[in-house]
Amino acid sequence: FFLVKFYFTHTSTSDRERMATTTEAPSGTKPSVTDQDTSAVYDRQIRLWGADAQSKLSSATVLYIHITGVSSEILKNLVLAGVQPAICDGRPYPDTIINTPTSLLPHSERHPTEPSSTSSPSKKQKQTVADAIKPHVLDLNPFLSNLPTEDRPLSALPDTYFGQFDVVVASQLPPDQISRISSATTKNGGQFFLVDTFGTRGVAVLDLGKDHTFRREVGRDKLTPAQKATAYAPASDIMNVSLGDCTGRWDKVAPLEWAAYRTILAFVETKKQWPREDVPAFRKFAREYLVENSNGGAALPFDYLGDDDALEALANMYEYAPVCAVLGGVIGNEIIKALSGKGEPANNVLLFDGEDGGCRSFLVKKKET
Repeated sequence: FFLVKFYFTHTSTSDRERMATTTEAPSGTKPSVTDQDTSAVYDRQIRLWGADAQSKLSSATVLYIHITGVSSEILKNLVLAGVQPAICDGRPYPDTIINTPTSLLPHSERHPTEPSSTSSPSKKQKQTVADAIKPHVLDLNPFLSNLPTEDRPLSALPDTYFGQFDVVVASQLPPDQISRISSATTKNGGQFFLVDTFGTRGVAVLDLGKDHTFRREVGRDKLTPAQKATAYAPASDIMNVSLGDCTGRWDKVAPLEWAAYRTILAFVETKKQWPREDVPAFRKFAREYLVENSNGGAALPFDYLGDDDALEALANMYEYAPVCAVLGGVIGNEIIKALSGKGEPANNVLLFDGEDGGCRSFLVKKKET
């Protein structure tokens, strides 16, 4: 997966240089774009995954729900690859993401009270995250014709809104919305990716829908015939498997990353607030949840997630730039595989441990009785 991040990182600079050579246009307008321009910019990508795959990427639209450090990395990677974005984030700016590690929003803009900023604090407070990030995303790729944004609350958006996108990438999503949005997306043939990081760890849940097909790579430029991804569970089922049943061949108990993420989401579902808003309550809840939710399976000790300091750090869901960058590269690659149908996708959870640099697939499913 480091090769994935290497590819995105080392193609972005030269790609932007070639983007700058497109036909010049008056200030404030988009440059005119020809097929020759796009072929030149995406030349190395076409060599890597083929013209057919690049055509599918260029015609797809990905919705990003809530901009975080990791989702902004995915956004950047896919925009540079030619994938059309849309952003749904009505949270207030800059307060919501003032400490989010993202290169898309300059530090000076997120700290309007600092002397280096020329913007009015009151003006910035009235912005949403979607509005603030939009011009910076458009600057990444002049071939983007538009960038739709949505700032209404998720609860006010109908299922049909999410069903119009090829892929939905969501972060910091409440459990009730995970089930609804994933179902609405996959019902219309789209794919749903839920991804979050907390400290040096990260988790991604992949729901590709019941009709997703792919071609497995069996050698250089060789693919198997298309096959249906029949063993992939929907996100709603994945999130309902008890921690006691989240075991595998190499995992006698639920992996630490998965147990931590499920504990965070369970707290949000029960308390209707994020753990950072009441750290003492989260500490108490986490210890009780680990024991109760693993009953009947591989039991977890109450201190599985660490001491008080570790639980406080988990509650705050600190985001670290290196973790977001690497996991963002991995998920970007998974989305490219999902859109192009080339390569076997991960099934159905990805776990990232920044302390050892490992990112692995972990299958979550109900135990057969």
